[in-house]
Amino acid sequence: MNNNITITEQELELIDNYLAGRLTGADKAAFEAQLAGNEEWKAKFSQVKLLAIGIQEAALREQLPQFHGEAEHYKKLASVKNINWIKRLSIAASVIAIISVLGWVLFFKQPAEEKMYTAFYKPDPGLSTEMGLSDNYIFDRAMVDYKTANYKAALESWNKLLAVNAGNDTLHYFIASAQMADNNPTAAIAGFDKVLQNHQSVFTNDALWYKGLALLKKGKKQEAIAAIEKAEHSQKQTLLLKLKE
Repeated sequence: MNNNITITEQELELIDNYLAGRLTGADKAAFEAQLAGNEEWKAKFSQVKLLAIGIQEAALREQLPQFHGEAEHYKKLASVKNINWIKRLSIAASVIAIISVLGWVLFFKQPAEEKMYTAFYKPDPGLSTEMGLSDNYIFDRAMVDYKTANYKAALESWNKLLAVNAGNDTLHYFIASAQMADNNPTAAIAGFDKVLQNHQSVFTNDALWYKGLALLKKGKKQEAIAAIEKAEHSQKQTLLLKLKE
């Protein structure tokens, strides 16, 4: 291990997001391009990845009982490694400080609602595209962007169409779906609510399901249950059972 490698807090966060699978679309592609063409970046990535593996192995050796009493176990592990886990990362954090941040990521549980959201959320697959003319072309071009995880581009195009088609439930639904896929649950909920104002919408069931998941991501369990109970979805009963345990 090369202890002379210096990694900033921003770099650490970016690498951690990649390792955790939180980078998508253009962000993921840019990260992998830099990884392939920049030896210094590759060394930093390898260092952080090795440290993450090391922390996981240390956790297994300690056999932490399902993270109960996490703070005390975390403190004990830190003392064994003779590392001050309390200090925050500075902008030019050392490799030792990186271990502390990764420790927080690896040793502290996500909320139960967040885990269930991750397990059950799959982005809406979108509609087939014909790439016709005028407004339909703009919509279809945005749908291609959506399907390739270029959510911001899709949102930009669809919002332009929405400006002249304010009551279009298809636009509201896919704008909300893109917001949700782009990790903006609050905006997604607002969009799904607009879909649900049209009781004849073909997207009603899907809007209820995804609204419930978005509420779950925000930690609003009871509101999530209320929305999901109204939806018709193949995984509805499975998720409700888990939420009501």
